Amino acid sequence: MHIALLSPSWPLKSAHNGIVTYVHWMKQQLESTGHEVSVFASKIDTDVFDSHVYEISSPRLRARLYRAFFRRETGPRQVFNVGMNIADSMNKVHRRDPIDVIEMEESYGWFADVGRITKIPVVVKLHGPAFMSMVGSELNTAFAREKIEREGAALALANAIVAPSVDTLTRTIAKYKLTPRMARQINNPLMLEQGTPIWQLGKCEPHTVLFVGRFDLRKGADVVLGAFALLARKRTNLRLIFVGPDIGIPDRSGHLVGFRSYCAANLDADVAGRIDYRGRMSNQEICELRTKAMVTVVASRWESQGYTALEAMLQGCPIVCSDAGALPESVVDGSTGLLAASESPEMFAQQIGALLDDPVAAANLGRRARLYVETAHSPQVVARDSLALYTKVVETNRR
Repeated sequence: MHIALLSPSWPLKSAHNGIVTYVHWMKQQLESTGHEVSVFASKIDTDVFDSHVYEISSPRLRARLYRAFFRRETGPRQVFNVGMNIADSMNKVHRRDPIDVIEMEESYGWFADVGRITKIPVVVKLHGPAFMSMVGSELNTAFAREKIEREGAALALANAIVAPSVDTLTRTIAKYKLTPRMARQINNPLMLEQGTPIWQLGKCEPHTVLFVGRFDLRKGADVVLGAFALLARKRTNLRLIFVGPDIGIPDRSGHLVGFRSYCAANLDADVAGRIDYRGRMSNQEICELRTKAMVTVVASRWESQGYTALEAMLQGCPIVCSDAGALPESVVDGSTGLLAASESPEMFAQQIGALLDDPVAAANLGRRARLYVETAHSPQVVARDSLALYTKVVETNRR
């Protein structure tokens, strides 16, 4: 079977992004079982030499696609027409090497144009529908309303919808009153790259907390800083390592406030001085940092099945996680981690403090988390279930 996958960029080492991570592991596993996988990406590193990785159309289009994926662009409206360009790129490959099935995300409703133009069956992967993933002032724009409406209209035409979480799948079907011919929940795949270190109690720094994520509202960066401030007043040796791009958090007037300015305005100087802001880091560097921290924090206001949490769990890290979206499907409170109420710095501080005060219990949570991800997110299992769906979609399309 020849399978086409859409990715924001390529390869994984060049971007810390959930969809890129997903496509990376799917391509690797599907190819290992004898299938052909073509990846279509809007940005490809110049040192990539893979005859089955294709850059999408023109430089201007690639720039627009990249902004849409990574900067969560709220304009211009031309981004809605990108699906036609994706279809053109796929058709060029399809004419010389027929593609059996396409899997791509729901964003902007692009997949509807791709299916209509290429006539190739499309499986829609719900990585993050706009009505769920947009937060705060994002939702109050005409662009957001149009994006939500277009995704719903496109999903109404979809024959096969797959989501990594039950929460995302059921809420999307209910939101748009969908009646897809096929709807499946299939976990995201994940493995550790060779040489990735595993968290060990005796080798971590007992007074260090780690947060990996954008400095923005969706990732809950403000909640993390608030929780750290509460803890740091009583724990004078506590420090926070913050890793991720500085997108900004809107103030009351809607203007984005950067990390440094936000800390200066909201934190005591002593507390702010114990935050080590690292900005963007490579995946390998982040993996190393996770083993140094006593606790890893995930505070997202919404996630479908966030790789940030799963990667930390697979490394055996003790984790405190938001109860938002589908995160509780992976992080079971008291078993594979601790949950805290989304938007509550007080509860995050309480749960982080509990792990800091009981390192043995924290280590046990990390061990169980690692075993869970190894089993539930095995690429072999995910690929098997996905291939079964692809086969059914192709056969139904032929009929």
